[in-house]
Amino acid sequence: MPSSDLFLITGATGKLGRVLTPKLIDGGHRVRVLTRRPEAARELFGDKVEISEGDFSVPASLPAALNGVSRVLLLSPISERLAEDQIALVDVAKAAGVARIVKISGSDWTVGTSFSGDAHKRVEDHLAQSGLDYVAVRPNAWLQVSLAAVAAQIKRGEAIAARHGAKVGYVDVRDIADVAISQLLAPKVAAGPLVITGPDSLSIPDIAGLATRITGKPVGVSSAVAGLPSGIEGFEAEVVKQFFVVIAQGGAAGLTDTVERVLARKPRSVEAYLAEELGAA
Repeated sequence: MPSSDLFLITGATGKLGRVLTPKLIDGGHRVRVLTRRPEAARELFGDKVEISEGDFSVPASLPAALNGVSRVLLLSPISERLAEDQIALVDVAKAAGVARIVKISGSDWTVGTSFSGDAHKRVEDHLAQSGLDYVAVRPNAWLQVSLAAVAAQIKRGEAIAARHGAKVGYVDVRDIADVAISQLLAPKVAAGPLVITGPDSLSIPDIAGLATRITGKPVGVSSAVAGLPSGIEGFEAEVVKQFFVVIAQGGAAGLTDTVERVLARKPRSVEAYLAEELGAA
C-alpha cells in the first residue's frame, strides 16, 4: 500500500537504482532522486520522480535533497571518498529528521579484505552510532555485473574465460532491489546486516554446463584468464583486483537464506538469468 513518505534514492541511475526506483514508483510511492545527471534521471523516470541535482561531494546540495524526506536508500559507487561522502549524507539526514536509512553495503567478504569493504563498514559503524533506524544490505557478487561478460561470450559462441576456479553465490540485482524495498517499507527493519546471495554457489565450469543445457550447444571454458571489465580503472581497478583475490580463495562461495526469509520466496538463479539472456540472443 502506498505511504505518504517521501523516499530519497541515491544512485538511482546506476545498475541497481534503475531497477529499484521504478518498483517504488509503480507501488505508488513518492520518490526523489539525488543525482549529478538530472538529464539521465529524467530520461529514465520522466516526471514520475522529483529530481534533486547534487552530489555527495557537494555538501551544500544535500540539505535540499533531504528536505521533507522520511526514508533514504543510500547507495554510491566505489570511490576513495565513499566513507566520507556517505557519512556526510547520514549526518545531514539525521539533522533533517529522516526516519530510516537502508544502506547498500559491500559484500560481506569484502570487509577486512578490501579498501571498499572497510569503507562500507565505517559507514555502517557511523549509522549504528547515529541513533537512526537503519539496516545495511550486503549483497554477494551482483549477477548482472559479474556475469555480463560471460553471457556476452556465450552469445558470440565463445568459450567462457575463467578468472578463477572458485564458486560464487551470485545474487540477482532484482533480488537486491526487492530486499532493499522491503526494508524501506517495513514497519521495522530486520536485524542486520542482511547478507544476501543467490540459491546456488557456482563455478565458471558449472555456468558453462548450465549454458550448454539452455542453448543445446556445447559451451566450453577457455584457459585464457579474463581481464578487468571494460571501463574499470584507477582506484576502482585496484579494489576489483582485491575482490578477485578473495573470490579465488572461496570467499564469495557462501550461501544465505536471507532472500527467502525476508521476501518469503526463493532467490532468482543464475540459470534463470542465463535463460533470459540467451533466449534473447
